[in-house]
Amino acid sequence: MLATLVAAWSMVGPGAEAQDRPRLVVVVSVDQLCQDYLLRFGDNFAEDGLLRRVAREGAAYTQCHHRHAFTVTAPGHAVQLTGTYPSVHGIIGNSWFDRVANKDVYCCDDASVQIIGLPRGKPMSPRNLRVETVGDVLKLASRNQSKVFGVAIKDRAAILMTGHQADAAYWLDDNLWVTSSYYRSDLPGYLRVLNEQQTIERFRGQTWDLLLPKERYHNQGPDANDWENPPKGFTSAFPHKLPGPGEGKPLDFGELVLFSPFGNELTLEAAREIVLGERLGADEHPDLLCINFSSNDYVGHAFGPHSLEVEDITYRTDRQLGEFCRWLDAQVGPGIWTLAVTADHGVAPIVEYARQFRLPARRNPLGSLSDVKNKLEARLRQHLPVGQGDPPLVQKVTDHAVYLQQDHPVLRSGAEEDRFELAQRIVRDWLLAQEGVAAASTRQELLSGGSGPLVESLRRAFDPRRSGDVLYVLAPYCVPGSRGTTHGSPWHYDTHVPLLLVGSGIRPGRFDRPVSPACLAATVAELVGVDYPSANAEAPLYEALVKPQRQ
Repeated sequence: MLATLVAAWSMVGPGAEAQDRPRLVVVVSVDQLCQDYLLRFGDNFAEDGLLRRVAREGAAYTQCHHRHAFTVTAPGHAVQLTGTYPSVHGIIGNSWFDRVANKDVYCCDDASVQIIGLPRGKPMSPRNLRVETVGDVLKLASRNQSKVFGVAIKDRAAILMTGHQADAAYWLDDNLWVTSSYYRSDLPGYLRVLNEQQTIERFRGQTWDLLLPKERYHNQGPDANDWENPPKGFTSAFPHKLPGPGEGKPLDFGELVLFSPFGNELTLEAAREIVLGERLGADEHPDLLCINFSSNDYVGHAFGPHSLEVEDITYRTDRQLGEFCRWLDAQVGPGIWTLAVTADHGVAPIVEYARQFRLPARRNPLGSLSDVKNKLEARLRQHLPVGQGDPPLVQKVTDHAVYLQQDHPVLRSGAEEDRFELAQRIVRDWLLAQEGVAAASTRQELLSGGSGPLVESLRRAFDPRRSGDVLYVLAPYCVPGSRGTTHGSPWHYDTHVPLLLVGSGIRPGRFDRPVSPACLAATVAELVGVDYPSANAEAPLYEALVKPQRQ
């Protein structure tokens, strides 16, 4: 209790105004939103959109980069409100290989719970997250009187942003809003109403077309092409018409909605219902709402960062968030809320598009993962005393890691540590000899240290209990897959994301010092007057706070 009072005093302090502390903090992670879009599309953002409002009265950090190597969704969302990195929070990927069970594990898997709202849904919880979030600290400090909620199309986004003590995380499954018995035993009435009304059906027959005249768009490549990967039912070119009433299977229709700006509308609809139904921001105990815009990621994977689709959904996202801010002013009250916006990762250019500009872009530079596994197995058997009938030395190869059979008799016999380390070095050296690999490090190297930005980003991504024995990074512009694009690298296009703040307690300005989305945890803690999460590794965004403390 004393710590809570001290933290509150450090924030309010002599001369501080009550409105400097928001009663509601909303953290929005726009999945796959690149800082590059704010630069390239800047002249087309709407006057009543979020970005113009931030420019007038908010704070923008132009050099915000994720600092872990493998920039995929789950680690990126876990970073934001734990304030730390995969090496500590334990979420090293959307899934990872469990070498003991010899199977892949999803980041939010939890067989001990049930899905609420859809009995056949896959059970989820935050139990794989090893540390707490700022939402967890807020719940403890307020004796559970503050409220913490998350909502997203993606389960992992809603769950990992909110943490262990959240009142609930909600996500979309089979066109329905669901949650987990980890949080509660039933859906709240306001979400049951949305499900019963089948609100996703209101988008039947609607068309996603360009918001602006085509000549105003900066992405001027061919709209119709054969390198994009649109979902079944869409082509690579505008317009994109959704099936009408009675057309197609409901789940196929729902997937198309998610591959459009309508998916973000659906998410914001649920977010508004949470604010109203839970009376967020209505009393003296500050509340936290975490929102993820998942549709931007679906569209980016399918159409790529230089498509009309990505540019258009970016403009629409800006307007949707601008309207949401006005709604917060009307429903919660001006000067009572604070909004933070960032992203879990960026995205690589589509390989075929990048090649038009003579960039060294390649697809699957190592071949298939099974090919890599076979080649590594053969190389290891050349250098280690393995008999023909002995089991494989390589247990698993993923896009970023190689797992060795740690209990293999050859690796455990004799001078076992030396042999195990030798096997790692053989794998590392083979990977480094491949043209499409930029870096590779062994378990021992990552545990013992190293210097340089790339090695440091690998160390932040390495968890000794969940990661492989050799981690590797593909060269810039080298991506897996046969069409479309992806993310997951430590390269600039995947790490550089926006970090924006507006509302109560925020000092306007444009700041160019290097920061990370992990800075949000300490910043939110400062805003609501609680201590930082226990594993927090980054300082708050002091320049953006009206009453900065603890410098």
